[in-house]
Amino acid sequence: MRIKHNLPRIHGQHGAVLVVGLIFLAMLSLMGAAAFSVATQEERMSGNSRDRIRAFEAAEASLRDCESQVVSAVPLPAFTVIGTGGMYIAPPVTGNPMYETVNWKLGNVRQLATPLANVSRQPACIVEEMVFVEEQIGGQASGPSVTVENRIYRVSATGWGLNSNSTAFVQSIYRR
Repeated sequence: MRIKHNLPRIHGQHGAVLVVGLIFLAMLSLMGAAAFSVATQEERMSGNSRDRIRAFEAAEASLRDCESQVVSAVPLPAFTVIGTGGMYIAPPVTGNPMYETVNWKLGNVRQLATPLANVSRQPACIVEEMVFVEEQIGGQASGPSVTVENRIYRVSATGWGLNSNSTAFVQSIYRR
């Protein structure tokens, strides 16, 4: 005996839902992979920015250390052509400044007394004694003139981040 079902026969559907579902699945997979790639790239950018800031802060700390030598040291350290302790006599105006020619990693540079953490290399600084400027104060009607001597110093510093490729260079001019 044969039982006959009265179910309607569906014609014309040969796996179309499966194909559409696979297309949606592929699109969602591509969107997920793109989101992961963007998140990874943003994480790297954030790390690089943090490392660049760390290098700048290290250079700034070293700059302040060298500036304190110019401001508060009595007597001033000896400035030489070879840069003993990072204290240089600046080359003539026609020559390259010392901050361009000094070897920041191995040369005669001043290191911080207290090492910094989380940097690949300790920051360094140099001071260049540049020129003497004499000013005449007073004279004639205001009384006797007084000659004042001003010394000009160029303070340069460099710092490194956690990655040795992250560097920062800062500079200031100081008159004493």
